[in-house]
Amino acid sequence: MSESENNTRELAFRRLLRAQFGVEGEPEAPLPDDGPLVAREHHKALAKALQAAGWRLYVTCAATHFPAVPGKKPTDATTPECFEVATVLRSVGPGTHVARWRVKLAADETIDSLVRVFVGADWQEREQFDLVGVIFAGHPDLRRLMMPEDWVGHPLRRDYAIDTPHAPWR
Repeated sequence: MSESENNTRELAFRRLLRAQFGVEGEPEAPLPDDGPLVAREHHKALAKALQAAGWRLYVTCAATHFPAVPGKKPTDATTPECFEVATVLRSVGPGTHVARWRVKLAADETIDSLVRVFVGADWQEREQFDLVGVIFAGHPDLRRLMMPEDWVGHPLRRDYAIDTPHAPWR
């Protein structure tokens, strides 16, 4: 794929995000390096649209936990606990292109699983569930992947105490 074809694919991705999936900005304006923030309800539809447009490889998903942060002054509001899930796809072949986006979730919200769209999402979603605690709705086998079944908590959450004792290690 030539440089101009790759730029065309990038522009098509931007236009798709802005026309159909609620991402603000001009179609020609560059996207943030970590990907645009997409509404939770558009997550699965965006993945399907990108797959149909040639992004066939599910690269990764990564979840981040943001605990509640109290306001600095008594009049400031507390920032509520939330999660952010970043998803990355790649087109295949010469001149490949990466498509990435993020979804912000409240602490009690779920995100649609992409396993039925990209089979490569299976274990990656399980890993994020196990280590961070994000629940992927519709996942066919959402259970712990890395930690023992009786493990309490999610060790990559920012509120998980680093010195928590875990037999037989501590």
